[in-house]
Amino acid sequence: MTSMTNIRIIDTATRELETPAFFPVHNGGKGGEGNTPRYWEMIPDMNTMMINAYSIYSSPLYEKMGEGGLHDKYSNNGVFFVDSGGFQQKNHDLTLDPIEMLRVQENVGADIAATLDLPVFAKDCIYNQKYSDAVKISVKNALIALDNREREDMLIYASLQGNDPIMMMNTIDYLKKRGNFDGFAIGGCISKRSDYHAIIDIIHAVRKRIGDLPLHVFGLGGPTMIPLMVYMGADTFDSSAFLKAGSKRLYYMPGNGSIEFSDIPETTYLPCTCPICSIHPYEEVRSERKLIGMHNLWMITHEIRKLKMAIEENEVEQYLEKRFMNSPAMYEAFRYAKAKKRGLV
Repeated sequence: MTSMTNIRIIDTATRELETPAFFPVHNGGKGGEGNTPRYWEMIPDMNTMMINAYSIYSSPLYEKMGEGGLHDKYSNNGVFFVDSGGFQQKNHDLTLDPIEMLRVQENVGADIAATLDLPVFAKDCIYNQKYSDAVKISVKNALIALDNREREDMLIYASLQGNDPIMMMNTIDYLKKRGNFDGFAIGGCISKRSDYHAIIDIIHAVRKRIGDLPLHVFGLGGPTMIPLMVYMGADTFDSSAFLKAGSKRLYYMPGNGSIEFSDIPETTYLPCTCPICSIHPYEEVRSERKLIGMHNLWMITHEIRKLKMAIEENEVEQYLEKRFMNSPAMYEAFRYAKAKKRGLV
């Protein structure tokens, strides 16, 4: 029987990855360097990075990187997950070549690569032809990637698209009959991020269908969503929200949600003991989005550490009861998730 909430070890080409694990999204930027703080040099637990194949390919970064790839460029101790560029394909009406993106992923030394998908969003009608076509293209591209990979040591996750759990399960059945993927990745979740029941239903359905294979969720990684996703069986997840929140001066509160920095009373001490808030004074943190982003990343690290402790002690549900007690929406979502796992809804 598959356990849905576990600490797993994923063997990548360069090192082992212990889950649950968060992949901060690195913003390559037009110049190829981006503006993401060098978190991997400051947070020992956060030696992971999500970066985008299309962004690399379309920037000077691809030429600059050389044979050493991402590991030489950023961290020889890192685990790099390289997304395909499906989101850019959808939003900018591009037509990307799945083999070309695969070669970029291989050339830059990705440890994990996701197949080129064509995302569908929550607003897209499942009876619309474009919706059906997007799902078919994503499936076709996944099989193309598997058939054409040249680096056997790079893990390939099939990207899954769809708004319906049954369609997701049918897609997995189809793909598993035609290839041995190293894992699966659920896409299109950002547009559903406020619909907790939809997120729970999809992760639950996919986890049950793929057994013990690694499961990644694209685009979701806030400190309140992470515990819920892990509870439902997600192993890894990525997001740039920690940095975007910094731009909006949204500060992740320890053990709680987020708060606008202007709502934090100006005192000698910030309500957190992470290295950022311990060293930098109130006004400095408030005025610098990268400092808020780094604080937010420390809060995610703290959340994952507490989750791992709860998993090891087999007390995840007790932990989540306390974790969500002061958030009616999240507590209701947790109760639904618990009922879902017990087959009651």
